Amino acid sequence: MKKTNSAFTLIELLVVITIIAILASIALPVFNGVTERANQTKDLSNAKQVGVALKLFASDNNGFFPSKQPALDYNSAPDTLPTVSNDAFWWLFPNYLQSEDVFTVASSKWTPKNPDNKIDPATSGTRTDTLKAGENTYAYVAGLTDTSNPAFPLLADGFSTTIPVYDTNKSNQGGVWAAKKAIVIFADASGQIMKVDATTKTVIRPGNTTGLFAAAAEWLDATNNPVMNPQ
Repeated sequence: MKKTNSAFTLIELLVVITIIAILASIALPVFNGVTERANQTKDLSNAKQVGVALKLFASDNNGFFPSKQPALDYNSAPDTLPTVSNDAFWWLFPNYLQSEDVFTVASSKWTPKNPDNKIDPATSGTRTDTLKAGENTYAYVAGLTDTSNPAFPLLADGFSTTIPVYDTNKSNQGGVWAAKKAIVIFADASGQIMKVDATTKTVIRPGNTTGLFAAAAEWLDATNNPVMNPQ
């Protein structure tokens, strides 16, 4: 009896390898897309937690969201606007937030590594350990209150070095979603994953042509509502 040779021929093997390569090339972008959407959803969830903490802070401080430099007491602190969002968010610790983890976004160059969760003592009047440089990814709009226009943006993913423009390069600050999407939390603590305009690389106000973070007569005030990036 003749033995039947069941081994693959070289051509058959090459065909199988080609099919696997084609399937992989189709599956990889789908997997990457699913992973990115999951990360955006987590980003939105974290940002909403910060938004709720800001609302709680406002309810205890005559309706004002934090818009002063770190000091011993908010009510008696000088009316000096922060220069980076980390200083404003500092006021949320430890009464409204206890962990720095909600300020990080996976793959964001604003937060290149996990925070150490070292928090300044409640009696501290300066920002030393809380939200050090590289431990916060969110930009912030100062000078708003809990009665401000609920459509006003309150915080968002950190921008590029040019505020309020996002970067198409994921390796740069402000490029976490490659200038395609941005997470935005509004003055009423609601939030959305919003589309970034392909031309201007900014978030546009819904139903308008003005940038969501732009200073305009009927919108944000450049002096009283400065938009500040993370540190």
